[in-house]
Amino acid sequence: MKNNIAIVVVLVVLAAGGIWYVNKSAPLPSPVEEASQVSPSPEASTTAVMEKSNTTATDSTAKEVTVEGLEFKFVADTLTVKKGEKVKLTFKNTGKMPHDWVVDELGIRTKVISSGTTEVIEFTPDKAGVFEYYCSVGKHRENGMVGKITVTE
Repeated sequence: MKNNIAIVVVLVVLAAGGIWYVNKSAPLPSPVEEASQVSPSPEASTTAVMEKSNTTATDSTAKEVTVEGLEFKFVADTLTVKKGEKVKLTFKNTGKMPHDWVVDELGIRTKVISSGTTEVIEFTPDKAGVFEYYCSVGKHRENGMVGKITVTE
């Protein structure tokens, strides 16, 4: 009986020692390595956050328009919408530099977004007319990054 107990104690000690040795020999990841394995790259994270925070639930009756911004022009440099009509504007930065989309007279604008990102805004024009939209970054407006939005009655 004493021999059996002694053998069990020796086996438990050997097993515990083996587990300790295996765990000790495998290096633990550093906090930096651990974070990089869990989080996407800072660029991907920023893009994902921007897209998530700038996308809103939309009314199915909103008129959808898309404008692309690139070095020193807008693709879709003219837009036509109706006064009082809800508009869902998707602004895509397909250029290499940061850009935004601004209409001073209507009090609407996107955030300045980096290359390869998209922002979605919704607005309802409250007055009719022809208004200029532009990029407010640096001298982009002066370099021709402008367009026209016509709001009809």
